Amino acid sequence: MRPGPPFQVGTAIVQLVDVSRPTVSHGRTISSSRALTTLVWYPIVSGRSPLIVFAHGYQVGPRPYEAMLEAWAAHGYVVAAPEFPLTDQDIAGANLDENDINNQPADLRFVTDSLVAAGSPVAPRIDPSKVGLAGHSDGAESALAESVLPAPPGQPAFRAFVAMSVQELPGVNHTANPPMLVTQGDADTINPPSYGYTVYQDGASPKFLLVIKGGEHLPPLQAGSAWLPGIEAAAGAFLDAYVAGDGPVSRVQASVAGSPLFALSSG
Repeated sequence: MRPGPPFQVGTAIVQLVDVSRPTVSHGRTISSSRALTTLVWYPIVSGRSPLIVFAHGYQVGPRPYEAMLEAWAAHGYVVAAPEFPLTDQDIAGANLDENDINNQPADLRFVTDSLVAAGSPVAPRIDPSKVGLAGHSDGAESALAESVLPAPPGQPAFRAFVAMSVQELPGVNHTANPPMLVTQGDADTINPPSYGYTVYQDGASPKFLLVIKGGEHLPPLQAGSAWLPGIEAAAGAFLDAYVAGDGPVSRVQASVAGSPLFALSSG
C-alpha cells in the first residue's frame, strides 16, 4: 500500500527522440526522426510510483492541462506528457498537421518505453508494472488506439486509460480496451457528446462514463474550472483501482456522488 496523498510534486523535462520514424508534415519530410520532448510531474516519495502517459489535444500542447496533471502527480502518479511534433502549435508552427494523429499512438508507446528504460532520468521513480494512458480529444483518440494493442515483448502493458472527449476510430477494435474512464462534456461542440457516449457503449467492461454537465470541450480540464476537482477525484479513484491496484472500485462511484456537476455511469 502506498503512503497517502497529497504529495509534493517535482518536475522534469525529458528530451526524447525516436530515430526510427520521420516527421512528415503535409507530405513533406521535415525531419528524419521524431522529437518528443516530454514534460514530467512526479510525486516526491520514496520508492516507485505508477506511470500515466498523457496525450494532449490538437494545437494546444500539454500546458493547458498542467493543473490536472500536477494534481494526478500529487495523488501519487508519475505523469508524462509528450509534446507531439506536428499537433502542438507552439512546436509545429507552420508545419501544424492534424493528420499526424495517425503517428501519435506509436509516439505514446515510444515515450512509455523510453521513460522506463535503463538510463532514463525518471526510470527510478516509475513502477513499470503499473502503467496507464490518458488523453484529451485527438490525444484521447491516440490513447484509445494504442490502448487496444498488445504490448511489445518486454515492455509495459497499459492497465487502463482515461479518454476525455474521445470519438471512435475506424479500424480499431473498441472491445479490446483495458478498463476505461470516458469523460464527456454534454455541452461540447467540438467532439459532440454522442462521440464519447458511443465509445463508452461499445467498449468492454469494466468501464465508466463521467458526464460533465454544462461542460464544453477544454475548459472543464483547465485550472480554476468548477468541474476540475470532481474530474480529478474521479480520475484519481479510477487510476487507483485499475492502474495502481490499491483502491476499491466503489471509490470511483463515490468520487462525484451527490454533485450536480456530474453524472457517472458504469458497466
